[in-house]
Amino acid sequence: MTGSESYEYATLKHLESAARGSFVLFIGEFTYNLILALGSIVIARILTSEGYGAFSLALVPPLTLVTLLSFGIDTAASRYSQLFYAKNSEGMVKAVIKASLLTKIALGVIGSTLCFILAEPLVSLLINRPDLAFYVRVTAIVVLLQSTYSLMLSIFVGLEKVMGAALTKIVYSIVKTAASLCLLLLLQLGVLGALLGNVAGYVSALAVAFLFLVWILRGFSKGNGNGMSVSVVAKDMLRYGLPLYVASLIPMLVSNIYQNALLAYNLSNREVGGYRAMANLCVLITVVTTPISATLLPLFTKVCDNKNELNKIVHLANKYVTIIVIPVTVFAMIFSREILYLFYGADYIFASPFLPLLLAPNLLAGLGSITIPALFNAIGDTKVNMYSTILSSIVFIPLSYVLTVSAKLWGFLTASLISSVAGLLFLLNYVKRYVAKPVSYNHVFKTYIASILSVIPTLLVFLIPIPKFVSILRVLTGFIIFLTFYILIALIVKALNEDDITFIVNAFKGFPIISTVIALIGGYAKTIAKFISERS
Repeated sequence: MTGSESYEYATLKHLESAARGSFVLFIGEFTYNLILALGSIVIARILTSEGYGAFSLALVPPLTLVTLLSFGIDTAASRYSQLFYAKNSEGMVKAVIKASLLTKIALGVIGSTLCFILAEPLVSLLINRPDLAFYVRVTAIVVLLQSTYSLMLSIFVGLEKVMGAALTKIVYSIVKTAASLCLLLLLQLGVLGALLGNVAGYVSALAVAFLFLVWILRGFSKGNGNGMSVSVVAKDMLRYGLPLYVASLIPMLVSNIYQNALLAYNLSNREVGGYRAMANLCVLITVVTTPISATLLPLFTKVCDNKNELNKIVHLANKYVTIIVIPVTVFAMIFSREILYLFYGADYIFASPFLPLLLAPNLLAGLGSITIPALFNAIGDTKVNMYSTILSSIVFIPLSYVLTVSAKLWGFLTASLISSVAGLLFLLNYVKRYVAKPVSYNHVFKTYIASILSVIPTLLVFLIPIPKFVSILRVLTGFIIFLTFYILIALIVKALNEDDITFIVNAFKGFPIISTVIALIGGYAKTIAKFISERS
């Protein structure tokens, strides 16, 4: 093997390892999101769009206070617990956990109290729904529960006990779903039942989390932090976390306060419910993109000191992200009506025309919206991502106001897409300082072409007279047709080649059932590739 071949082999092995890690994370994230999504779907069906809108809006004030009172403590707890845990300084780890818990619980109690006392002004200011003040008082405890819940997840990550984080999240999703359904179906409590089910989910998850944390700490040696008091540790954590908090405050205010207020003031409960239902369906894309994003950071970190290898691996990573994310997004956009009907029923069909526009920002993945932010985090230039987010917010705020007032949800979603494009253009311009060619525009264009052309034969599936109650057959048939033609056209226009097919098949080896399915698809793709190569 020559030096260049050895270099190529090592690069592909890095990517293969990242792909495997991404798939493992995908399975875990998918399980959690599946339980939560199924529960949300059933709840949305029972409440109808009107009730689901009220349920969603009632959670805005407490979750807004959670965001405003975070102060970067979760990130600080994760960082400091990992720092001392790696040094085997168990006493300091205990001090960090104790300090972060006391600080977060104190802030949570303050936030819940404010939410309960100021329910009327909060609902008037944030969601323009004075009639929901009672529900906001019921959910005021969510400020304390959600604050503590997110902290526990960060502590488990810092201590490298991801099983604790996964268990906590899964318990939350199961209990929330089960409790909500019992309160809705058996006691007929409506919106109140759904909100109380949410509270029950947090309480149960926190009980499991604290038991798991106690089990972890029992294995530690005795000590109270090597002489450092909890108050000193808390001050250090706040000193570390506050800059992060301030840096992310604008995006948090935009997403958690401004957007919710804008929608609440300009849309009806039914329209808000439809939007929330669509947002839940975006999990179909995020269960693919989130694990990819998570594995790109360590992948790029491994090679960030070698500029040539970094350039090549970023280029290849973006290529494979494009091959996967673009067609998945296009397919979901085409079948938006079917998907919405299958998951939420006829009451939410009115929202289906908006779903493609809501999914549209995912099409920017081909231009680096997933890989480039991960690259900046890997090389340590995290301020760039902050500047990009702030720029997006500056574009979004005035534009969304004008467009939402004049065009309602169409305007809001259009503004979201335009602001995403603005932030990405900034990243594409700045990334040239580190990587010569992170995006192959030629390949991205070919992938877009293959995805769009694959839609044409897929549309024929809508001519099949399938009853609505079995329309899942139309989606499955459409997916098979779409995938068949996507692979064919991608190979013809050279958006995909035999090496890519081999890489994807190898990346999924060792995963039962999945590897067999991928191998079958890969066999079809290789047959087409050989046929094309023989005719050329």
